[in-house]
Amino acid sequence: MLFVAGVAGFLSGPAQTYGVSVFVDPMLAELGWSRSLFSTAYSVGTLASAGVLILAGRQIDRRGNRVVLTAAAAGYGGALLLLSFGHHAVAVLLGFAALRTCGSGVLTLAARTLVPNWFHHRLGRAFSVLGLAGMLSQALVPLFNELIIDAVGWRSAWRVNAVIIWLVLVPLVAVVVRNRPEDVGQYTDGIWPSKEEGLPSTSLDTGMTSGQALRTAAFWRLIGASVVPSLVVTGLAFNQIAILVDRGLPRSLAATSFAIEAAVALPATLLAGWLVDRYPVRYTLAIGQACLAVGMCFLIIAESPGLALGYAALRGASSGFWMVAADAAWPTYFGRRYIGSIRGLGFAVGVVGAALGPVILGVGYDLAGSYTPIILGLLALPVLAAIAVIGVQPPKQLSPEPRG
Repeated sequence: MLFVAGVAGFLSGPAQTYGVSVFVDPMLAELGWSRSLFSTAYSVGTLASAGVLILAGRQIDRRGNRVVLTAAAAGYGGALLLLSFGHHAVAVLLGFAALRTCGSGVLTLAARTLVPNWFHHRLGRAFSVLGLAGMLSQALVPLFNELIIDAVGWRSAWRVNAVIIWLVLVPLVAVVVRNRPEDVGQYTDGIWPSKEEGLPSTSLDTGMTSGQALRTAAFWRLIGASVVPSLVVTGLAFNQIAILVDRGLPRSLAATSFAIEAAVALPATLLAGWLVDRYPVRYTLAIGQACLAVGMCFLIIAESPGLALGYAALRGASSGFWMVAADAAWPTYFGRRYIGSIRGLGFAVGVVGAALGPVILGVGYDLAGSYTPIILGLLALPVLAAIAVIGVQPPKQLSPEPRG
């Protein structure tokens, strides 16, 4: 199951921002659009996926990950094919909406909620492996698509991706995925309890509904903190070249900074998995936010390549720690019975944050003529988020309500 979730995470690459980025210039050159129109279509398409994620989370709880993964993968392939025929703004907007909904949204949600159904004591390590699949995708998918675009053009490149999804991912999730170990007579972590011990504490009967979770302080602390990485990191990444140039640094440094970020995120992800399995998850959550805050301080004073690369390293560490810890926190605090509905709410909030981040940075620059004031203002967010998560305690488990 972890392997299948990892393949789904890897193949979601063409729907992620890093995968779409290599298509931007070739599409603009042929369609003759302004960059702002293209960016607007992409942002609107991203926001459109937020509401669908909430509904998809509920379907995961009712119908299981297998059905939702299969439907998402099939729709994902259709979205890729639709984009290959895009000639007008409406068609491209619909293509991006379907791509972001099925590919980067529902597919990723279903893969990440599959993992806690199969792991409990080794949940941190499992999510660190899933995180490595995402990083491998970030390293290889843009390069693959760039080669395909150079060879056959951007329209055929979208179609090649669609064929890969339909021939590889759809059959894999439809045939292999099983929703929970109980469905096939197994137990979480592959550990079979003795007759004296009874069933593991991660039984399907445990866990809060989304309504019960909404009435806890832990939920709102995690939701509030989850907005920060998506909003701040997406905004900074989208404007990274302009920010570094604004500091008097060369544009070429941006590519190097992304490479440093990925290189640091790799060991941070593995370390985060080890920490989550041994210590309360709130500590790793706080470390992720603290690394982001310190990294932003480096960026504010980054007038040399060394400081800029230090910022990139800290942002990579933040991503590695936060990604694993956030994935593990939801099932740790709220159980796994209704994890789809609860995680769907968190995903939707993250999508909104990711859509707003670049806009906030851009407006801040237009008003002040510099990125420094808006970065200083946003610096308060990871600081407050670290304070919020370091004190979060697992809520008292409530009796699960009947399914609707």
